[in-house]
Amino acid sequence: MTTYLEKALELHFPPLAIYYAQQLPDGCRLTSPMCSMILIAQAAKGQTVALSKDSCRCHGAASGFGLDALHPENFPGGTECFLRFLSIGNSGWEYGQGVIAQLKEAGAPKILIEEFSDGEGFCKTPELVQDWVDSLPEIRSEGPFVIISPLENVQEGNRPKVVSLLVNADQLSALVVLANYARKGSDHVRIPFGAGCYCFGFYAFVQAEEENPGAIIGLTDISARYYLHKTLGKDILSFTVPLSMFEEIEANAPESFLVKYAWKTMMKKNQT
Repeated sequence: MTTYLEKALELHFPPLAIYYAQQLPDGCRLTSPMCSMILIAQAAKGQTVALSKDSCRCHGAASGFGLDALHPENFPGGTECFLRFLSIGNSGWEYGQGVIAQLKEAGAPKILIEEFSDGEGFCKTPELVQDWVDSLPEIRSEGPFVIISPLENVQEGNRPKVVSLLVNADQLSALVVLANYARKGSDHVRIPFGAGCYCFGFYAFVQAEEENPGAIIGLTDISARYYLHKTLGKDILSFTVPLSMFEEIEANAPESFLVKYAWKTMMKKNQT
């Protein structure tokens, strides 16, 4: 069943349901992508996909989707290499150079070697990376698998924990307005720093436990966008909300600005 938001916003991709599960849905199997964003792209194209604590080759995916705590000590070279990976890189110290040599010898992907060596440059110093790690709240996994699928494909007996919409700038602006439409205050949407998987999973899962949950804007992670440009396009961001908030927005949308002059006029101009 197509949701009202899909039609009114003219979404290019279906809403995605993301949830914990005790077993894999029928016809779904685990794969081992280099980045969990590949799973997001597959789900956006209509597949039901899954990951477990150990299935993704990215060291952050399990924590990003709330299946395990973040373990920097398990990153190649250990915690210090992880802190440098997100910031200044590992080519500037002797131990890091040794780990780089080991990665090359093991045939690690070029992108990993480049970013491990030079650093991703997402934080100015390793100390600031550590501060980010320390700031992460604890969440408990609710199952051995996280399932990602089009919302309409969720099998009976499963309930999405969060729903994610893949949107362009116009669609995002509409969702930001709708997130605040029936609520007091004006701060119901957040754009936290973190990997792409954290904004689809971890941060949104945290919001799902709040009494007054908010939305999470994601795909601001440069590395995540690298994996999605070809499949989803270069202008896509994510808007992820707990299921209860999605249902709230969906219920309010038909009486909102989506049926008013400004939105209708803009959508007509987009079609010309």
